[in-house]
Amino acid sequence: MNCFKKLEDKKWLVLGVVSMIIVSAFVLIRMFSANKIIVEESTTITTNSTLRENIEKNVISTDEMYVDIKGAVINPGIYQVTGNMRVLNVVELAGGFLSNADDKRVNLSERVSDQMVIYIPKEGEVLDDIPMLQSNGKDKQDSSKSDLINLNTATIDELKTLNGIGEKKAESIIKYREEKGLFKTIEDLTNVDGIGEKTFESLKSSIIV
Repeated sequence: MNCFKKLEDKKWLVLGVVSMIIVSAFVLIRMFSANKIIVEESTTITTNSTLRENIEKNVISTDEMYVDIKGAVINPGIYQVTGNMRVLNVVELAGGFLSNADDKRVNLSERVSDQMVIYIPKEGEVLDDIPMLQSNGKDKQDSSKSDLINLNTATIDELKTLNGIGEKKAESIIKYREEKGLFKTIEDLTNVDGIGEKTFESLKSSIIV
């Protein structure tokens, strides 16, 4: 009888231990599941936030920009552009220059902007009343610069209006522009044959690039 009583007591002890193990395992499983849900929710929130930021960046970077190109190009008109394009790229969109286009009078390396107007002149065309490049519907040069001579677009006659510049020096400036490319600064004018520091000093307040 004592043996049976001892076995009976141990049975309940064993059952109690097993029950505690089961309960503990259940609690651990619930805790693990809860933590997993929290981690997944946190990951989802982070992913959604990143996706939203990327969408917003794409919206900003894809804002539409348009320019109007006129003059001596094959297909003048309005073209959609991006902020990293240059005037030359717009000319290419318009089919290229006409055979009589005077492309040396246009800054083809200039970066485009929204609502810019690009005018490509013909050879020998007088541009006194035609804005070369306009941005946002306004003349790019303010009134204080309207009378300045642009070394990159000026004709021989316009260059001859400068102090100390005659026919020969004006031709040298045009030749330099054709062979070396556009002037990057007004100081580059001193690289032209026949134009020294003295001449440059006398006319630097009258020129731009």
